[in-house]
Amino acid sequence: MTELLRQLLIAGVTGGAAALLALGTCALLRRARAPGWLLCVLWLAVGLRFAVPGGLVPVTLPQPESEPLQQLAAAAETVRESPSGQAVSQAAQALDAAGLELTAVGETGVSFNWAQAAGVIWAAGAVFCLGRAAVDGLRLRRRVALACKTEDGCYTCAEVTAPFTLGLLRPRIYLPADLQGEARRAVLLHERTHIRRGDCLTKPLYYLVVCLHWWNPLAWLAFSQFEHAMECACDEAAVRGCTAAQRSLYCESLLRYATRRIPGGALAFGAPGAGQRILHALRYRSPGKVMLGVCVAVAVLAGAVLLARPTLAVETNPDAGQTAAPAQNESREETPADEGAASSEPSEADLNLSITSGIANDSAFDPAGAFIVPLEEYRYYSRQMSYYHKGDDLAAEAGTPVLASAGGVVTTAQFHYSYGKMVIIDHGTDAEGQHWYTLYAHLKDVMVEENQTVAQGEQIGTVGSTGNTTGNALHFELCCDDTLLAPTMYLPYTETIPALAAEEGQLLSAMLEDPAIANAIARRAIDSQSPGALDYPLPEKHEITVGYAAGNHFGLDLRTDEGTDVLAAADGMVLFAGWDDIHGWTVILGHGSDSADRPLLTMYSHLQEKPSVLMGQLVTAGQVIAQSGSTGNSTGPHLHFAVYLDGYAVDPQTWLN
Repeated sequence: MTELLRQLLIAGVTGGAAALLALGTCALLRRARAPGWLLCVLWLAVGLRFAVPGGLVPVTLPQPESEPLQQLAAAAETVRESPSGQAVSQAAQALDAAGLELTAVGETGVSFNWAQAAGVIWAAGAVFCLGRAAVDGLRLRRRVALACKTEDGCYTCAEVTAPFTLGLLRPRIYLPADLQGEARRAVLLHERTHIRRGDCLTKPLYYLVVCLHWWNPLAWLAFSQFEHAMECACDEAAVRGCTAAQRSLYCESLLRYATRRIPGGALAFGAPGAGQRILHALRYRSPGKVMLGVCVAVAVLAGAVLLARPTLAVETNPDAGQTAAPAQNESREETPADEGAASSEPSEADLNLSITSGIANDSAFDPAGAFIVPLEEYRYYSRQMSYYHKGDDLAAEAGTPVLASAGGVVTTAQFHYSYGKMVIIDHGTDAEGQHWYTLYAHLKDVMVEENQTVAQGEQIGTVGSTGNTTGNALHFELCCDDTLLAPTMYLPYTETIPALAAEEGQLLSAMLEDPAIANAIARRAIDSQSPGALDYPLPEKHEITVGYAAGNHFGLDLRTDEGTDVLAAADGMVLFAGWDDIHGWTVILGHGSDSADRPLLTMYSHLQEKPSVLMGQLVTAGQVIAQSGSTGNSTGPHLHFAVYLDGYAVDPQTWLN
């Protein structure tokens, strides 16, 4: 519900701005005698803007050069790209720092959630608006249920007191029996124009979008303007080529039926704005070809602006002369969640944050147990690494010493418009030939220089709030080559680890003895809700040679050829990627927790060779994480697939889609 409200709010703000822009543009086009159908197209674009929060037409904008524009662009990008609940979590952090909470507790002690209350109010308003229109439409259908068809294809009965068109897919035109002669011909042409242009379906869809934004007066303004432009367009079609006397007769019909109210759910001839429509029908003259071309060009330009989905151009590395390649998981996140403030030194915004350029340290490095927490004291986690956040944020007092998590060479010590004062340390190459790096951002002071060698635990700076951040905190990232890893899996954080149950004899039992893995599981591995179902772990269905048996066989054995791709069953974090004497090469993924705070894990065993994924790496559903094989205690090529909920094995077939 929170995500839906956030999207509706963004759509309401951008749609309201589009409505104001369209209002001014349409005023200019009317003075240029633009046809009504052109104005309809513009108001339809506004309706689409209300329906699609981010816009439809991608537009790449250059990076702003001035500091105020950089601040505005960074703030807008943060709001547009923020994930579900991020705005709420940031607000919670700010209130928590002030000693407040997002929930208010009354005298009864019952917690009141403002987001849920807003959701209930919004849903009630939307249902009321839709229900009222539906009831009016049903009443009108009952009133004209006995209408008879006339020679000109229309319908009439005593209940039809004014012309209107009713129906969505098979609309019917209803005309009063006393409407005859030249006036009937013009009115019939008006209604048939509605049907030919699809107004019978477009108007209800537009109204549906407005009902979702019932709280926004600019949405109702856009709908009324669209309705008026739609009627004027049909009036123009009805009086085109008519003499002055015929126009006067048509306008008399407009005036005659303007006071006869038709219930909602129909395209009524006499409403809305009959007075303005009469003046428009009497004065309307088709624009010349040149003026029509100018009007179309202006409308196309305005429509492109209304539907634009602006994004900032990717910054380039001035040293390499080419676009910097994003690190893994950067498709989900362009900048850290704290980013938003611009730097006074915009030239340094071109820093390549894949943090693998400028390799300066080729010394041997063993990542196992090599890292320490970069702060000796911190208050709490303000945010963890996730699909939308590149590292961990540790809230601490300003000026708290920041320590090198491991020894290495400083490759970067400078200011970045988003990370603020930052340091990147190259820790060297492991046995697999992979380079390891750590990044420390939002520093108040930097106490090291580039190319300086530092030892583990040596102070490299102090905690601050430089760059785009909401408070004093250290943003810490861990990277192996181009792969961002969860610091939770490598740093000995001091939080209390809740006791988790495990069945004896399972690999999970041994995993829980590893403090890093147990800590990651206790902290849900990724800050997300676990999925309700899992995808099949192989590209296609295979024979189940051994099924799940509680207390005997804790998963499914899926027969498959060696080398078959093994796929992640859901988004998650790699909690284990290594060798076990029984299960052979194995990967275990954590997928978050359910509503009862029970962590969900999946295990993939007997793999062909050492998995290519790394512990702490984030993967997406369907991503190839290994190849099937027959390692460990195995009688033939197959994949052993197991599912654990709160430390206990469950039948995978109850979870697979």
